[in-house]
Amino acid sequence: MGKKINLPLLADAWSAPSSERPEPKKAKKPSLEDARNRLGGRTTDEEPAPPGIVPGCIVKVMANNGTAHVAVVVFANADEVHILIDGTKLRRVPPAAIDQHEGSTPLALSKIAADAQVFNRLSEGQKVRYADDIGGLLAGKLVEKCRYGALVVREDGAVVAVGFRKLWPATTNATGAA
Repeated sequence: MGKKINLPLLADAWSAPSSERPEPKKAKKPSLEDARNRLGGRTTDEEPAPPGIVPGCIVKVMANNGTAHVAVVVFANADEVHILIDGTKLRRVPPAAIDQHEGSTPLALSKIAADAQVFNRLSEGQKVRYADDIGGLLAGKLVEKCRYGALVVREDGAVVAVGFRKLWPATTNATGAA
């Protein structure tokens, strides 16, 4: 005997006259604005962060309960610093709330820090490589930098949102051309 599967009951919708049938919901296409928001928003016209607070630096921040946490700066401006704690928890704190971390850094945070530093050096208009969702490495051009990633135009003209951990400068050959 096969496994029973619970499916939604559709009989009532189809037995009703067509004028009373509910309209099927149309899937909303993701917009560039949705992608930009998912990546933390565009970073143009931001006041620079205080000296020494740059994406990729390892910092220490105190929680409300007095516990010290080691974190990675992923974005910073004059008003706020966005940090990743434990590699998963994103927090916004004022620049005065963080201190430079001294001591050993967990390997996972070191890797995030390296990715944030690489992303920080990328600029709009630059050719990049990025990892897709199935592990492939694709080429594109960075068209808009956001706090936690970028909008990249692929070679086929489509625009994709890519997180900062999956973006790298395009490789160059021995002559320096990309």
